[in-house]
Amino acid sequence: MLSYQHAFHAGNHADILKHYVLCSVIQSLNQKEKPYTLYDTHAGSGLYDLLDNRSLKTNEAEKGIIALTEFLKNNRSPDQVQSAQTFNSYISLAQKYLEKNLYPGSPIIESELIRSQDTLILSELHPQEIQNLRDNLHKRQTATTGPQKHIQIHNRSGWETFNALTPPATKRGAALIDPSYEESDDYEQAAKTICAVYKKWTNGIIMLWYPLLAHRETEINNMLDQITDFVKSINTNTQINRYELCVNNKDSHKEVSLQEVLEDSDKKNPPRLYGSGMLVINTPWNLVQEAENTLSFLEQVLSNS
Repeated sequence: MLSYQHAFHAGNHADILKHYVLCSVIQSLNQKEKPYTLYDTHAGSGLYDLLDNRSLKTNEAEKGIIALTEFLKNNRSPDQVQSAQTFNSYISLAQKYLEKNLYPGSPIIESELIRSQDTLILSELHPQEIQNLRDNLHKRQTATTGPQKHIQIHNRSGWETFNALTPPATKRGAALIDPSYEESDDYEQAAKTICAVYKKWTNGIIMLWYPLLAHRETEINNMLDQITDFVKSINTNTQINRYELCVNNKDSHKEVSLQEVLEDSDKKNPPRLYGSGMLVINTPWNLVQEAENTLSFLEQVLSNS
């Protein structure tokens, strides 16, 4: 099934968490001159119009990246966050696009931050999304006056691409795994694929985004535990971290009938997704140092938006 469209959710709290962690990992890799390979298994279209009807329908960007940047503009953020280089870099990059009523998806962020000696491998299966991805990256490449960057786009299952093309020739590298979880077996696929890849690429930085959904708690915990147990079985010293950003509590969403919704059009029921998380394998030290304070700040701002 390929019904998921990220345009409904671009710039929401989940994107903020995901892209903050992504920026941190890329900046860590950029500290050394040696080239690296970056994988994005579920790339999407790469760029999103926040004035698009789909974005306006859900209003998630308004409660996410727009609320965050407005808060930073009008309030002094804690010193710990002001000194967080990764967070500030992410905000600066996002604001550049927000000025045009756009939000950059992970492929655009990656194409901005990687260097000419690095390789970016993108995978997207949705026929319309991959065409949009090609168009958006082509426009960016032709508008860039600097050295061209090595970017591959695969119209293929992200699970297949990631498993088939690892380990990379560069040895150094990272991967962002961001499935929609619209398929019931995505939780199993994520665990299976990451375990298979880690076994042959133990030094790769692997980032897995996952939703926080009360009705999927068992599947989520099983997936995370399976990955963690497998990684530790190979190398007990591997740094593994879970970073979660909650904007509601687990029990905030209550299922209501269609009749109840029709009878009360003003009924405000929080969405099922009360937050999201990132599982990071081989976590860079800069992320370990910054994440706790940054996520605490984000939770305070976005929970009130």
